[in-house]
Amino acid sequence: MTFSTDLAEHPGPPGHAAPPPAPARTRRRAAAPPRPRAPFRPHHLFFYLLLGVVAFSSVSAYAWVFNVSMKTNSEFISSPPWQIAESWHWDNYANAWDRADIGLFFGNSVIISVVSTLIGVVLAVFAAYPLARIAFRFSGVVLSVFLLGLMIPWMVTFAPLYLIMQDLGLVDSQAGLILVYATYNLPFNVFVLVGFMKTLPYELEEAAAIDGAGPTRTFVSVILPLMGPGLASVAIISFLQNWNEFFYALLLIHSPEKMPLPLGLFQLGQAADYGTNWATLFAGMVITVTPVLLGFAVLQKQITKGLTAGALKG
Repeated sequence: MTFSTDLAEHPGPPGHAAPPPAPARTRRRAAAPPRPRAPFRPHHLFFYLLLGVVAFSSVSAYAWVFNVSMKTNSEFISSPPWQIAESWHWDNYANAWDRADIGLFFGNSVIISVVSTLIGVVLAVFAAYPLARIAFRFSGVVLSVFLLGLMIPWMVTFAPLYLIMQDLGLVDSQAGLILVYATYNLPFNVFVLVGFMKTLPYELEEAAAIDGAGPTRTFVSVILPLMGPGLASVAIISFLQNWNEFFYALLLIHSPEKMPLPLGLFQLGQAADYGTNWATLFAGMVITVTPVLLGFAVLQKQITKGLTAGALKG
């Protein structure tokens, strides 16, 4: 004897009609209700307009620099500032890269920024881990010492810094500038990573200890894989600061073949003041700012995620 589960074959007791099959839409899981939108208030319009003006001014500045970089030197001098270039001269970028040594400056900036960022982030990780995860006396004092680096203005430090670098023989060397950049970003990196590490649950380390993992194995296998957003945020911010930094490069680097991009553009700008090579200068500006804009546009979510995660728990 076989039994069928189809409701159509088992209409139920006499006098009772079989219920119709449920439609496919009702059998699906009900979707979550949409989140209510915040009510619009009049003062919101003011902030929207203000942000729009700021965004428009920033985009206009970049567009103007790009437009000037496409002009000839004679066209730049004779035409109004906002006049669109008659024809696009892409050879200005080739001249800036080769003849104006922008390619050399670009390579120096890549080496200095990447190496100093790696050193600064690695040192910050090893400093932040015991401050955030290991309880010991005077941990708050040690963290305050790191935070003092964020409060001391650079105008106070450049004179003794130059004397120290001179005694170490690191003036006019890329190694000296790399060490300065790495330590310059260290207080901010430690501050962010300590806040981020405190958001991680301590039960993970307890479970690793039960499994027999020591502090080093726990740090490498448990903590580091969870620190991706925090490491990404401090690495990106440090790289952008190192890429754009000008004052310490001007203080410590004197040889043209060792100059990073900001200092090289400064030298190129001084040469343009006494000559007519303005198109090459603006082409060099576009080359300098393009990696920064692309990097921030692609990785802005990682920056925001790492910073906000570290701010959730103090």
